[in-house]
Amino acid sequence: MRIILIFLCYNLSSSMSINKNHSQKNMNNKELKNLLKKSSLSITNPRIQILKILANINQPISIENIAEISKNSIAISTIYRVIADFLDSKIVKTFNSPDQKLLVELSTTNTLHHHHLYCESCEQAFDINLDSEMEIMIEKFIPIIEQIYKIKVTDHSFEIYGTCNGKGHLKN
Repeated sequence: MRIILIFLCYNLSSSMSINKNHSQKNMNNKELKNLLKKSSLSITNPRIQILKILANINQPISIENIAEISKNSIAISTIYRVIADFLDSKIVKTFNSPDQKLLVELSTTNTLHHHHLYCESCEQAFDINLDSEMEIMIEKFIPIIEQIYKIKVTDHSFEIYGTCNGKGHLKN
């Protein structure tokens, strides 16, 4: 059972905030519909259902888990299409687990940078914050990499593996 720590960083060229709280409030139907309208997406039942699931779960989730939570009332193919639309409209962010399972979460306008702890045994991802010293180290390292390899870094991902004791995930 491995645990992976995945860093998501968006728009590195702007100033990054250190250890911002990554939280998404539950959204009501009106807010969900407004989000779709602002994104120029038509309001459909599957889109509203998936947005509700993502807002309520408040952590990255797999397509399969979205289907389970919807009690399979939304076809997997529909979920993938809706998520693709949401990605194009920047409503969601995605990343892959170590076993290449697509994980999805709502984008938040107040969070540019955050981290995930992924437990491969229970296939869950959790939002976490790193120590500010670690964040500063990463920020300082990126320009060095850019200079050495002559490439503009647009995001980054670091992986840490561990084992789960099977007793659940507790916050210390």
